[in-house]
Amino acid sequence: MSTVTLHVGQCGNQVGKSFLKNLIDTEEVKESLTYIDNSGKLRSVHVDSEPKVVHKLQKSLSQVREKNIICGKRGRGTNWALGYYGLKSETENNLVEDTTEALRKEIERCDSYCGVVLMHSLSGGTGSGLGSRLCEVIRDDYPMNYLLSCTFAPFSSGESPLQHYNSLLTLSALQRYSDGIILTYNDEILYRLQKQASDNIVSMENINQQTSKNLCGVFLPTDTLRPQSGLTIGSEPWELLRSTCPMPSTKFIHINHKAKSKVSWENLIGLSLQNLTKHNKQGEPFGCLSGVAIGRGDQSGLFHQALEKGFSQRIRTSYNCVKWNPFPLDTWSAKQKIVQGKENFSSITIAANYSNIVEYLSTVRYKAKLMYDNQAYLHWYWRYGATQDLFEEAFNTVDGIIEDYKAAVS
Repeated sequence: MSTVTLHVGQCGNQVGKSFLKNLIDTEEVKESLTYIDNSGKLRSVHVDSEPKVVHKLQKSLSQVREKNIICGKRGRGTNWALGYYGLKSETENNLVEDTTEALRKEIERCDSYCGVVLMHSLSGGTGSGLGSRLCEVIRDDYPMNYLLSCTFAPFSSGESPLQHYNSLLTLSALQRYSDGIILTYNDEILYRLQKQASDNIVSMENINQQTSKNLCGVFLPTDTLRPQSGLTIGSEPWELLRSTCPMPSTKFIHINHKAKSKVSWENLIGLSLQNLTKHNKQGEPFGCLSGVAIGRGDQSGLFHQALEKGFSQRIRTSYNCVKWNPFPLDTWSAKQKIVQGKENFSSITIAANYSNIVEYLSTVRYKAKLMYDNQAYLHWYWRYGATQDLFEEAFNTVDGIIEDYKAAVS
């Protein structure tokens, strides 16, 4: 099974750079031909409205095809509408066409194409606007294949005055066109890294590397999904969707990743659950519709033994799994560890369809609605083709997601 990764905007390409380096360093990935083809080239396409980031990526990753690097000459001003509708300039307006053509050729090189993993931000003009447009185009062109979005939420302290509008419109598009959405919160990653750092200083590169580890925790090959032939077939991204998204209206996936050396699986599971936010600001518990626990570095099979001793139930209790799902937790394991630089630790990754998304969606909707009612910054969206109906549809879509999650966990 072959998977093509599509990296959009500065954030999508910077996280993608770290993620793809991990893939290249994993021998099983090379053997499976899931993300890398027979010639050793990555099955990836990279697009940005400015050349700086993608050209830097191209220099550090020689395995990326030169024709799969698509870039414009000017940015999108952190404006979703400018990213989605594009510029009137003919050369700048070909980003969507060039990207879909590069993606088509990459898909044709696959022996057994399954789907696209799309990496992009929620708040940047290119990541949010162009990412939404490409998500829509991919769904139209390949309706029977999977489309999984890995999207990154901005810092709550604020990266742009338009970030709430951008996030609202992107989340609405992803809900309509994608099969699943892995949502990573920059605030959450930053908080955990600051707790580990002795000087409390964390760079964006550190955040991108940690985010890529989270994604590797669910995307790298596992022994559990390996067929009897012994060769990995690369079904992890799509089995993740089947395991964590039981209903099409609730498809947001939260990843909780913890890696450490020289600790038992029992302690590692306990440490991962300590990181979990279990209640909202009002003290109400979050709930989990379905999830997967993945242990990597399980050389002796002790991971499943730990789960059988009661730690599987502890995970279900900590995540407050819904009662209507008789099998709320799948378990996968792999002998291979995630290798990143000098780090080579055992890890546990819990990917869960977790209702903490409701709190984030409610915050985005409230702040966007507050600005919208006061007509703040809307002229920047009207200028490039956005309409009032588009915003109303986005508000209604987000309201629907919130209500669906509340109903599912009640």
